[in-house]
Amino acid sequence: MAVVPTFRPDEALLVGLRALAPQVAMIIVVDDGSPDDPAGILDLAGELGCEIVRSASNDGIAAALNIGIRMALTDDADFVLTLDQDTVLPGHYVSDCTTAFRIAAPATRLGVVCTDRVNGQPSIPEHYTAEGLGLVREAIQSGFLISAECLRECGLFDERLFIDCVDTEFCLRIAQYGYRIAVGPGTDISHSLGEQVALRPFGVARFDERGRQRTYEYHGPTRRYFITRNNIDLFLRYSRIRPRWVLSAIKREIGPTVTTIVSGPLRWRQLVATVIGAAHGLMRLRGPLSPGLRKLLVGRRD
Repeated sequence: MAVVPTFRPDEALLVGLRALAPQVAMIIVVDDGSPDDPAGILDLAGELGCEIVRSASNDGIAAALNIGIRMALTDDADFVLTLDQDTVLPGHYVSDCTTAFRIAAPATRLGVVCTDRVNGQPSIPEHYTAEGLGLVREAIQSGFLISAECLRECGLFDERLFIDCVDTEFCLRIAQYGYRIAVGPGTDISHSLGEQVALRPFGVARFDERGRQRTYEYHGPTRRYFITRNNIDLFLRYSRIRPRWVLSAIKREIGPTVTTIVSGPLRWRQLVATVIGAAHGLMRLRGPLSPGLRKLLVGRRD
């Protein structure tokens, strides 16, 4: 069975569902409190045969995923596939992932199979099992095929994080239980990774050697708040048991954070979001944004 969380979905959801439908027994679409659906996208998803669950409030992607996962486990699903609303799978994706589970030896303790490539960009397995499966420590949640055994033993996604780092926390947690994550050999998904905007540190445009404007992956201030807050939350959780991961993750996050603050858009709000997110991470504050903080961070681009 597959679980697809949505929030203000557009036509991209229907494209992904059409590609997914022939590959699974059931698709559960959980809408995370979208304020409206003017195009009737969820109704159209229902016409495709999906089971639609509409949450009354916006509780975050982890909560939406967990609603669907609980439904799948109640129906005795052996595996649960999780997929973002803007992801499109190739026709053989689920088959390739289940093959990885089938060939894995019991000693491998395989809990999750993820995509090998995202938009053609390959993952880099850290090592390989005796069966030839490439193993990774972390992966994006979209495209996870998770065994029911892993979910029942390790628990579901951490709803306190709301959004961002939800997949990272799950990967770290199942590793503590001895489960591993393998890439599905040859799999490749189409997935939107974020908006690309011009790189303009302190307002100065940057160009590559061919004279093309350099760009970077942009997240708005509210996302920057959650990224900062939740990363620090995880750093504190794992500083003693996974210190090498914490150091590598800090190094990985510094660059994008600084780039976002100095390049804009909304540079001052990005700075405020980072500072408040860091403070809340250190204070272990979790859950959704408060109305006051949302009002502070949401605004038009400069």
